[in-house]
Amino acid sequence: MGQINTPLTKAEWTEGFEAMRRGELPKRLWTELYFQTTHDPSVAPPGVHAMSVFAQYVPYAFATGDWDARRDEVKRLALDSIGRFCENLPEAVIDVQVLGPPDIEKSVGLTGGHIFQGECLPPFMWEHRLSPKTPMPGVFLCGACTHPGGSVIGVNGRNAATSVLGGG
Repeated sequence: MGQINTPLTKAEWTEGFEAMRRGELPKRLWTELYFQTTHDPSVAPPGVHAMSVFAQYVPYAFATGDWDARRDEVKRLALDSIGRFCENLPEAVIDVQVLGPPDIEKSVGLTGGHIFQGECLPPFMWEHRLSPKTPMPGVFLCGACTHPGGSVIGVNGRNAATSVLGGG
């Protein structure tokens, strides 16, 4: 799958994190773009691409308003954050679905809508994550909540498989 990250400066990362903690939107979002049509053009009409966007940092709860009231504002912010690298946004966008952390929590069951199941910062990674082994016989964990931490790296599943096979 084609993937692009839109960078932020260190100051923008810091401002974004602090704004999120206050229940506000940052001036710019970090975005990770996934283009499914690079490997499967059948998911969109000819000449059109499907793009999913993962963005940070947006608050779970806003200091003023809620997700339903602010969804369009978040959409504009995401498109503007991406659009600084593209000359045809937002005009090229046909349709958008904006999912905030409460939506992800409700539909997928991830507490706080946090896909990494905890912060990806040193105090919350590695030995601070859960072990793949649980006290229940035959029950093993392999998600982002386990050692070494969140992200799509496959190590969590490898650790669980090794435990199942008796090697960990």
